[in-house]
Amino acid sequence: MLSGIIVWGGVGLLLDRWWGTRFVALIGVLLGLTVAIYLVVVKYGALPPAEGPGRTGSTRGGRRSPTRTQKGQR
Repeated sequence: MLSGIIVWGGVGLLLDRWWGTRFVALIGVLLGLTVAIYLVVVKYGALPPAEGPGRTGSTRGGRRSPTRTQKGQR
């Protein structure tokens, strides 16, 4: 991630010196940060959704628990 910020910030800095401006380096740093975060998400994937407190109908081992019936019925 750091290399993306440094490379694109450097490109922005060089363009700033060539064009005589002062804002392109900031745009380069932000672009490098954005692309670096995007590439990390693409490579490793987004976080899976957290399991809520609701019941899923399965036990810890992943097997389904037996259905519960009223007393005396099968």
